Amino acid sequence: MKIYIDVSMIMIGTKFTGIPRVVMELVKRFSKEEKIEVVPVEYDVKKDKYRIIDSAKFAEFCSTKSGNRNKLRTNDLIAFDEFEEGSIFFDSDTVWKTRVKRSFLYPVLKEKRVNIVPFIHDIIPIEFPEFCGMDDVINFVDFTGAVLNYSDRILVSTNTTKNSIEALAESLKTTAPEIDIVTFGGEFKKFLSNKKDTSNAGDENETTNVSDVVKEIAEAGKYLIMVGTIEPRKNHKVLLDAYENMLKDDINLVIAGYVGQGMEDLISRIENNPNNRKGLWRIESANDEEIDYLYRHAYALSFSSYAEGFGLPLIEAMVRRVPIIASDTPINHEVAGDKAVYFGKDDWKELGDTVLHLLKNEDEYKALVEKTKDYIPPTWEDTAEGVIRVFENVCSGK
Repeated sequence: MKIYIDVSMIMIGTKFTGIPRVVMELVKRFSKEEKIEVVPVEYDVKKDKYRIIDSAKFAEFCSTKSGNRNKLRTNDLIAFDEFEEGSIFFDSDTVWKTRVKRSFLYPVLKEKRVNIVPFIHDIIPIEFPEFCGMDDVINFVDFTGAVLNYSDRILVSTNTTKNSIEALAESLKTTAPEIDIVTFGGEFKKFLSNKKDTSNAGDENETTNVSDVVKEIAEAGKYLIMVGTIEPRKNHKVLLDAYENMLKDDINLVIAGYVGQGMEDLISRIENNPNNRKGLWRIESANDEEIDYLYRHAYALSFSSYAEGFGLPLIEAMVRRVPIIASDTPINHEVAGDKAVYFGKDDWKELGDTVLHLLKNEDEYKALVEKTKDYIPPTWEDTAEGVIRVFENVCSGK
């Protein structure tokens, strides 16, 4: 099977988290499969064609996330109507941000009998446009319309997203293509045999790449942690409200993540809080080891997001045996299930009451920890195998 993947956004990107990370994790594993030939392509605006990217070099780049990306480019070009009949065009990145509109490309591919299989991570720009820029909303609407009209199969990571797509199709009085659920994985093998244990905080292997500031945060007392980009959709405001109004004397709060657009007021509140860097911390550029350290020493993850495509921090917490206090949304219930306690997504008082209740009732807290012990997360190998099975079904007409 020949699989074309548009990697235009990765070829110009600087952050390899979220959706780009999914693409790169899949490519790494696709490259080891003999039954598929992966062909990464990048749109060349000057040639108005796709440029072939060296597949072996790109797979290596996906592993190292470093190197001169210009050396990945070949001199081979392919026009929109030159993709082979029977091949698969697999969109799994933020392709609606590229110049090649799918409302143009997909009909051309269908004319050439190319199979179109997009991975839809969510439809947040349609369901929650207030959290997205207007350009992104317009481009995503174009992309989604093309997906519904021309895809041979759609891949999603959750039943919540599948339901959203089917509801959207019904509202448009059309029928969505068949939708397959393939859950996202992670590199969690090292955590499966470990229980949550903060007694080894001084272990040299654990702290090699952990800054003194992060160690001081972990040693300052019990804390809630929120991990993820600081943006309106993540609803950090409800955490800060609960902390300032109810929790500041009982537990600390750590917010870890890059700052997105439109968050000046929230950052100002944090920086001007009397407890800033005392019981309230914001960590913007923590490395993987520091995030791991903060997770494992946390009292609980507080995940307050309004909307998610998947909610990877929920899994990251569960594999580290960290209890979860999450906003009451369908996606959070689907991913965390009974291994979390939930609060109304805008109800800072309910969040505060939940935290205080757990602090005062140690048996209930321990029961939450206990529930995480039977959790076995999916792996990226599982994800790649699931996607390949869908490719095989598409090519065989199943």
